[in-house]
Amino acid sequence: MTHLSVFDNRVPYHIKESMWDACINSHYKLGWVDTEQPEKYDLNAYSLWTLEEYKQSGLQQYIKDCMNDTDWFTNKKLIKVICNLVRSNDVHYIHIHHNEQVALYYVNLEWRDGWHGETLFYNPDDLDEIVYTSLCVPGRIVLFDGSIPHAIRPQSVKAPKFRITLSLFFE
Repeated sequence: MTHLSVFDNRVPYHIKESMWDACINSHYKLGWVDTEQPEKYDLNAYSLWTLEEYKQSGLQQYIKDCMNDTDWFTNKKLIKVICNLVRSNDVHYIHIHHNEQVALYYVNLEWRDGWHGETLFYNPDDLDEIVYTSLCVPGRIVLFDGSIPHAIRPQSVKAPKFRITLSLFFE
């Protein structure tokens, strides 16, 4: 995929720990939805971060470095930061983010094979075809065009209770 870039081993461990602490101490709400179809609304847990909270997290420079290393990532105005808290029994639908580019950060400090929790990216012309799967890798940063249909695959019941990601939306 031309508008999807993956970066591993960019975030030092002390920043990963700081991000974990910030996310587990966030104030979560119910209601974040992955679809514009009301019949598919599910109450998922999320925390809307302020831009100041994001700046204080220590992650900003590492996201910016990845963006600078990605020619196609041209949207630089950060408009929203969401911390997603996924549980194994959650349902997440295929969705897009209109006119936005997204930086996705996997927050969990440990993730094992068999725990699942991948982010699935679909062919825009055939939603039955998965064209890329991003494993849930601690500290991974994924930059992608929000017009690429995608969905969260919840973790298995053997995994930790929560799969946590930080999603940053740029226009």
